[in-house]
Amino acid sequence: MSDIAWIAPDRAAVAAALASIGVAIDPAEIALLLRDSRFAVRLPGHRIAWFPTDPHGQQRLAREARALALIERRCSFRAPRLIHRSATGWQLRSEVPGTADPFAVYHRVRDDRHFAAALGANLGRLLADQHHSIPLVELGDWLLPRPGWPPPLPQVAAHLPRVTDDRDLVARALALLARYEATEAAITDRVLAHTDFGFHNMVVTADGAVVGVFDYDEASLADWHYDFRYLLLDTEDEALFTAAVTAYEAAGGQPIDVSRVRLFNAASAVAFLALRGGAGPEEKPAGRTLAEDLRWVRMALERAG
Repeated sequence: MSDIAWIAPDRAAVAAALASIGVAIDPAEIALLLRDSRFAVRLPGHRIAWFPTDPHGQQRLAREARALALIERRCSFRAPRLIHRSATGWQLRSEVPGTADPFAVYHRVRDDRHFAAALGANLGRLLADQHHSIPLVELGDWLLPRPGWPPPLPQVAAHLPRVTDDRDLVARALALLARYEATEAAITDRVLAHTDFGFHNMVVTADGAVVGVFDYDEASLADWHYDFRYLLLDTEDEALFTAAVTAYEAAGGQPIDVSRVRLFNAASAVAFLALRGGAGPEEKPAGRTLAEDLRWVRMALERAG
């Protein structure tokens, strides 16, 4: 049963698959977490099972499992660990213990500079560990060649004018995206980058320690600056980001080009605004209202120059 090609997002099928490797669970207790091309089931003991629903999902899970294995072997920080992988791609993993609370962390960082600096320093050291503990020879074309976000310029250009009628903002945003794409095309030095490194993908303690990081399914062979882009928040105070950069470089990380991080941050902000889809002004498809997305874009464009 564990090697059926595509296990349906069905409680009985999931329970049978888990039973085949000695994990007993009552189907009535299973809650299915649906994701793109995959679904997950949380289990007691900080465990989670992931099931692909098509070849794309299988590829994403395989890429993430390989990245997690490297992190477990080479790095000192906590990430999910593979317990079992079936021949056709479904996996049982241990989770990072605790709960991610991105909005609580964001507000604490915004309101408490001491906490922001402590957390930033811990994140900088963690990224130095990830980027420089794994030899380049162990990386390769199994990783994404570039981050999946932001999407290509033509896609953003088609959607952005539907979200805002501010022509000057649209022109500045698209010019910045063109500059971003030229920068990305010229990158030669690359590392194992998470590329979606933010509060939503980590567990943080009350004193700013990082319990662990997860969601490596978009892991890329990419510029290390990508993992700093979401540490620049939509606030005037950059204590978190500054502390992360300082700690990263002190821990042996490559020098950080702050202007490049600002460029990557702004390109991401523009894409989030453009791809709000049909969401209303007060809806939060990516955690922000239209006004909040516009505020982030304007601040990011100003920072990026």
